[in-house]
Amino acid sequence: MAEFTLKYINHHALRDPAAFIGESEQHYRNQVAAVADEVAENSVQKPIVLLNGPSSSGKTTTNDRLCKALEQRGIHAETISMDDYYRTVGTYEIPADGENGVPDLESPECMNLPLLSEHLSQLVAGEEIKVPRFDFETRTFIPNTRALRLDPDEVVLIEGIHAFNPVIMGDLAHAATGVFLSVASSVIPQEGARLEPYMLRFLRRAMRDSLFRNSPVEDTLRQWKSVRRGESLYISPYYGRANLTVDTFLPYEICVLAEKLRNSLKSKEMELENADLGPVYSILPDIEPIEYKNIIPADSVLHEFIG
Repeated sequence: MAEFTLKYINHHALRDPAAFIGESEQHYRNQVAAVADEVAENSVQKPIVLLNGPSSSGKTTTNDRLCKALEQRGIHAETISMDDYYRTVGTYEIPADGENGVPDLESPECMNLPLLSEHLSQLVAGEEIKVPRFDFETRTFIPNTRALRLDPDEVVLIEGIHAFNPVIMGDLAHAATGVFLSVASSVIPQEGARLEPYMLRFLRRAMRDSLFRNSPVEDTLRQWKSVRRGESLYISPYYGRANLTVDTFLPYEICVLAEKLRNSLKSKEMELENADLGPVYSILPDIEPIEYKNIIPADSVLHEFIG
C-alpha cells in the first residue's frame, strides 16, 4: 500500500500543480496499460474481463480506459455495467442491515445476478443477449435496451462490486480474467490519524452521490457503515479470485475533493465520527486546494466523481 504525507501533497499542489497532476495520472495510466497487455495476451482463451472493487474505486472509468487501451492493441472490447442489473425498487424486499439500522443496498439480492450469469454464458457461447439498463433517478430496471454479441476477436468487460461473486465467476473462471480495483493508498497528516483507503473512497462517493445520484452527503454518511459492511461480506471474501490489481488513487485528488466537500462536511463532525471517518474531519482544514481546471485529462478517473 502506498503512503503519501499531507506535507508532500500540499507541497506539490502549491509548487507545480500541472506536474503533480500529470505524474499522478501517468502512474494510473501505466497500471491500466499493464492490465491491457495481460488481457490482450489471453483474449482468445479468456474473452471475459471482470472488474471488481469496492464502492468508488473507479470501476466505470477504468473499464472505459481499458477498452481504449485494448483497441490500441487491436482488440475490440464491449462493456457491461453490473449496475444495470439492479432490480426495480419496490418489486422485491430489500434485505435489512440490522447491524446499522439501514437497508442493505450492497447485498447481491438487490441485483439479478442469475440473469447476468446467464447473459455471460450466452456471450461465451457466441449467442446474442439483450442488455438492460438501470435508471438511478427512478430506481427502475429497464430490460432489453441494446443487443450484444461477441465476435471471435472481441472481449467483454463487466464491472461491478459483485463481479467475483461465485454466481457470476463460478462456471466462467476458465474464460475470465479478474481485475481488482481499489484505492490502495493512504494519506498521513502531520498530526493525528491517517486517512485510510476507505476514507479516501468516502470522499469520492460523497461527491459523486451528491452530483449524480440524487443523494446528499448526509445520506452517504448514514449509509457508509453499511457500505463497509457489504464490502467485508460481499467483496473481500473473493479478493483471491483477482488475477491483476490496480490502485486508482490519484495523490492530487484529495486537494480537489476536500475543497468541494469542505462546506458540506464542516458541520458533520459527529456524523463522521459515528461512521468511523473522524480523521476526515480533522484533516479537512489542512488540505491545500489545487488549481486543476484545464489541467485534468478529459478521461481522468476523477471525473467519475466530480463531473
